Amino acid sequence: MSARPWLLAAGLIVVWEALVQLLDVPLYLIPAPSAIAGSLWSDRAYLLANTPTTLFETWAGFLLALAIGIGLAIPVALTRFGEEAVMPIIVATQSVPKTALAPVFVVWFGFGFAPKIVMAAALAFFPIVVNLARGLRAVEPEIVQYMTTLGATRRDVFLRLRLPAALPYLFSAMKVAISLSTVGAIVGEFIGASSGLGYVILRAINNYDTAVMFAALLLVSLLGVLSYGVITQLEKRALSWQPESAAASV
Repeated sequence: MSARPWLLAAGLIVVWEALVQLLDVPLYLIPAPSAIAGSLWSDRAYLLANTPTTLFETWAGFLLALAIGIGLAIPVALTRFGEEAVMPIIVATQSVPKTALAPVFVVWFGFGFAPKIVMAAALAFFPIVVNLARGLRAVEPEIVQYMTTLGATRRDVFLRLRLPAALPYLFSAMKVAISLSTVGAIVGEFIGASSGLGYVILRAINNYDTAVMFAALLLVSLLGVLSYGVITQLEKRALSWQPESAAASV
């Protein structure tokens, strides 16, 4: 990995620290990076105790979105009914603000993990449906016809041709979905929670403790980056048979 992103980040932190100090910005408006680092250390037990909750909700919501997305993408890609009837309904659901649904999920599922997981899945499933459906359709009709003439069944065509061709699209969607799942978990914690980094952020806002708030946001970003990295490693292993240039083009 290039050192340039790290150098740029370090430069931005230095500029941020200098501006806060020179302009004497109040702590409750924007904390200096040194104050955030101090909060990360002094409140480390509090922050780390709430991190596993958000991590669990993120991945549980992501896996639920993955199951729903795959289950919807297959009929959307391979049947006329799915394309003409199911897909428009799926698209229509994306126009509904998910934050407006969060209180409804709390009413339906209570104040436990369930509403946060459902919220995370609600934000994350759409790119999986769209990308996987596109990948399943990406196979040339001539190749499908050739396999059919050789005696391949629809199942053979799906498992040996369509699914391998769609894997790069699926992993691209998963990278987007895991980030959206993190957002969904935090939004769900904003509505009703007694633990999690979203809960920490909400309490910090109410107490005007911006240093803790930014520290929690930093941990949320770190969780997103690490989760993205896990998906990337899974992609490399699953698509080791594919030339890197081809995977990158998708």
